[in-house]
Amino acid sequence: MPIDLEPLDPAPAGFGACAACVYRTTGTPALCFPCAVLGGAAPDGPTCTVCGQAVDERGSCSNTVCGLDDRYFSRLYTVSGRAEEMWSAVYRFKYGEERDLGEVLGRILVGFLEDNREELAGYDLITTGAIYVGPRAHRLWDYLQVIVEAARCDGPAWPFAPGLIAKSGPTGRFLGISPEERRRIAEGELRAALSVPEPARVAGRRILVFDDVYSEGFSLREMARVLLGAGAAEVAGLVLARRKGG
Repeated sequence: MPIDLEPLDPAPAGFGACAACVYRTTGTPALCFPCAVLGGAAPDGPTCTVCGQAVDERGSCSNTVCGLDDRYFSRLYTVSGRAEEMWSAVYRFKYGEERDLGEVLGRILVGFLEDNREELAGYDLITTGAIYVGPRAHRLWDYLQVIVEAARCDGPAWPFAPGLIAKSGPTGRFLGISPEERRRIAEGELRAALSVPEPARVAGRRILVFDDVYSEGFSLREMARVLLGAGAAEVAGLVLARRKGG
């Protein structure tokens, strides 16, 4: 499905330089996805069966959650191995003024789904990680829903269902804190704030939870926990990149 980028004239600017790319507003998933993953190196040697990153000589993953018996989610799918470039795009979209990068990220998401259709078509619903956007919110817009709505335009056949998980209030921010602090917030504030308003929509379903970045997996664990508690048959994660501290 992805387009061969070499013969394109003019050539794409290259992922990470989307602002200068002539295809930024006219591209397709078949173009933006290969641009975003081009040059992403696969891990050498054995990888974690949960998140797909390289494991150490003992076969252990550096992500604590991957080794937990009560992980709740089955596995993690990662769109791009170019973690730093993807994080830069996500950061500019979330915290900067480049809101139209949401369309680019949406196309990249659809490109990944199409490229892995044989496996991912088995999921019944693709929802978003819960983001609180009420009066006490850190930010007043749901950036994950913006990406998914853009993806829905380019991939209307995929079962996007944003907002299946609700968050009742703000919780501590994960950016720039230790894994131990992340776990404390996730198992405390975040767990207490999450709910599934319409359990009938998730009952018996296999669900992908879309988020921007996977760091240790504590947030995804709580999302999976609440969905399984509402009757979901399986929960897996889908992120744009894996990045420690993201």
